[in-house]
Amino acid sequence: MKAKESAPSQLSTTPVVKLPNAVTQALGAKLRSYRELAQKSQEQLAHDAEVERSRISKLENGHINPSLLTLATLCHCLGITLAELFDGVTATLPPASQGGELRRRNQAHAEKIPAPSKAIDTDHRAKRSKA
Repeated sequence: MKAKESAPSQLSTTPVVKLPNAVTQALGAKLRSYRELAQKSQEQLAHDAEVERSRISKLENGHINPSLLTLATLCHCLGITLAELFDGVTATLPPASQGGELRRRNQAHAEKIPAPSKAIDTDHRAKRSKA
């Protein structure tokens, strides 16, 4: 996939995924339910996972997009797996090239290019076998 750079004027008008959104809210709700099931306060979970308490609140409300490593640490502290945390989270977001919003302002835009041909250049293979 070939990326093209956006002109500076396009950056200010290009829509960027807003938080919270369906994905971050669904994940946050799951995190909250597992935290409550573990009978931990936000403060206890934050302490166990070595993150700020406000970060737990923001995660549960879908206001931040956590890293995979943060989620893995939270899952460890809750005694669950990443698969359990994501179970039932069905929301998805299309890429910008398919009408979705950019995930960040400096994201490269993908150009639609045809898929590479699967035809094999037999002449090229013949040259390699002679070498």
